[in-house]
Amino acid sequence: MAVGGPKRHIPTPVRKVLDWDQALTKKVVDIAFAAVPSLHTSLRVYMKFLEVSCHGIPWFALTLISIYLLRSEASREIQINLLFGLVYDVMIVAFVKAIVRRSRPVQNRNDDILSVSVGPDKFSFPSGHATRAVYVTLFFTQWAYPGMSFVFRIPILVWAGAVCASRVLMRRHFILDVIAGVAIGNLEFLLSGILWIGPGASKWLGDWISTAEDEYN
Repeated sequence: MAVGGPKRHIPTPVRKVLDWDQALTKKVVDIAFAAVPSLHTSLRVYMKFLEVSCHGIPWFALTLISIYLLRSEASREIQINLLFGLVYDVMIVAFVKAIVRRSRPVQNRNDDILSVSVGPDKFSFPSGHATRAVYVTLFFTQWAYPGMSFVFRIPILVWAGAVCASRVLMRRHFILDVIAGVAIGNLEFLLSGILWIGPGASKWLGDWISTAEDEYN
């Protein structure tokens, strides 16, 4: 369960659940690879693209860039709340990983070009990609653009589902890691609504981050 150091005592009921999860994950992945052999080769390239598309580094970078480039008051509110939500996501996932300390699947290939293999990120539970995929999907479809057309809503939902599935198929996580990630992503979405930053404060924070002049006075 833990990586390095003395082994932790795991209660028997918890161990049984973890063993069941490990066996189920292996069975599901083996069936998927037998049915679609290209998951080993060409489709893995697409799954790695999904991995990068939901990694925290690009999301933080793009959000900060948008704060610099898009300076309308409406944009500021979305940008700042998204930024704070991403911060909540990193903090919550890191805290849970540090507490649970579940090792990643032994078949995991360390070929994530954005991987940070130190600290809580080396642990498996929960899947940070799953929490982020669910959170940003709900953020954009429910908070930021509630009237979003199905033409845009469906691709976002498909992307989030594909990200979650790819975490198991790439052997990055066990099934329960992803399920927990989906649940935490929903909780983060609710938290972002409770802690929503209004347009005035968002404008001030956005201007402070971008060091822009006060365009609105």
